[in-house]
Amino acid sequence: LLVHAQAAYTILEHEQMHHETLTYIIHQLDGSRRRLVPQHHVDRASPSPEVCTVEAGTATLGTTIGKVPFAWDNELPEHSVHVPAFGIAKYPVTNADWLRFIEEGGLGPPFWIERDGQWLLKTVFEEIPLAQSWPVYVTHRQALAYASWKKQRLPTEAEFHRAAFSAPDGGEQSFPWGEEAPGPQHGNFDFQRYDPEPVDAHPAGTSAWDVYDLIGNGWEWTSTPFAPFDGFEPMASYPQYSADFFDGKHYVMKGASPVTGRELVRRSFRNWFYDDYPYMYAKFRCINF
Repeated sequence: LLVHAQAAYTILEHEQMHHETLTYIIHQLDGSRRRLVPQHHVDRASPSPEVCTVEAGTATLGTTIGKVPFAWDNELPEHSVHVPAFGIAKYPVTNADWLRFIEEGGLGPPFWIERDGQWLLKTVFEEIPLAQSWPVYVTHRQALAYASWKKQRLPTEAEFHRAAFSAPDGGEQSFPWGEEAPGPQHGNFDFQRYDPEPVDAHPAGTSAWDVYDLIGNGWEWTSTPFAPFDGFEPMASYPQYSADFFDGKHYVMKGASPVTGRELVRRSFRNWFYDDYPYMYAKFRCINF
């Protein structure tokens, strides 16, 4: 069970995952049962929608033990996928964008509260006026409804990889910004804060295609059902970790949330949730057909 120190890494990374899950639970408690952790919230006008063109090319999914010291079984093996050219939103969908959707008949997201005709945002520790420039957190079903309204679609896992980790010169990199280890200048993750920030707050974290906010500020939904890669083998130390969820009902999420540990910020990491699960911190962006 200690192949490549699997069992030890399993414990360490699972601890980080459960820190995030615990935050989801705290978020749902009645306000009287939460002790306020003061945070400085920044908001501004939501950036104008822009589309970045990503050229056709190769996306490398998965990884190989050796390139990284540890990977969960669903991250293996490494393989390449050809991805046709596409246009992807420069920024995730914001709360301001979602307000326009509501005006056309869309429903309020899980973390919004309507009171006296006004929308408020339920952050981890308090309620605040709706932050226009923050990413909207929604379920996969809600993201699909928005994309349909826009006559667009969600990116596949391979398209996310292409937008995040490839470059116009044909190369690929470990992170959207290059090879530098993840730091606070690159995005909102690793418990720097509990809540989102404006989607354009980290220009140092943009990809080679000028796409913002791919790592941090919320996981990103893809249209790809969570499934094994060809050649999948259950890990010796935790064989049911991934296999129990290969049911066609869960969807791959990429990136990281504000409360995702930096240990999980790697190119190959895959998160997943049910399509109607409302409690996790998940944003999305659309791509053109």
